[in-house]
Amino acid sequence: MEVVVSFSIIAVFFVLFQAAAGTSIINRNVKHQELALRIAQTKIDNLQFLSYDSLPASGSFSDPSLASLPQGEAAVTVVDFNEKIKQVTVTVRWQEPGVSAARSVSLSTLIGEGGL
Repeated sequence: MEVVVSFSIIAVFFVLFQAAAGTSIINRNVKHQELALRIAQTKIDNLQFLSYDSLPASGSFSDPSLASLPQGEAAVTVVDFNEKIKQVTVTVRWQEPGVSAARSVSLSTLIGEGGL
C-alpha cells in the first residue's frame, strides 16, 4: 500500500512539473509575440511621420529590441497601392527554441500623399 501511495505522490508531482514547464513555455512565447508586435508598431508609427516621397524602399531594418528575440529579424515592404497611396507592411520574424517553424507578426498601413 505504501508503494502505491508513493507512486501516486510522485505522479502528482510529475503532472505539476509538466504543467509548470508548459506554462513557462507559453509565457515565453507570449512575451516574444508582444515584443515583436511592439517592434512592428513602433516602426509603423515612425514611418507614418515621414512624408509620402521619403518613405524608404523595401528591406530589412534594425531595432535594438530585436536582440531580445531568438534569431529576430525585421523587414519593411513598401508597395504602390494606387497612384497616390502606398501600402507599408512591417514584418518581424523570430525562431522559438525547439520549434521548427518560424513565428512572425505583420502590420500594414496605407500612407497617402496627403498623410494617412
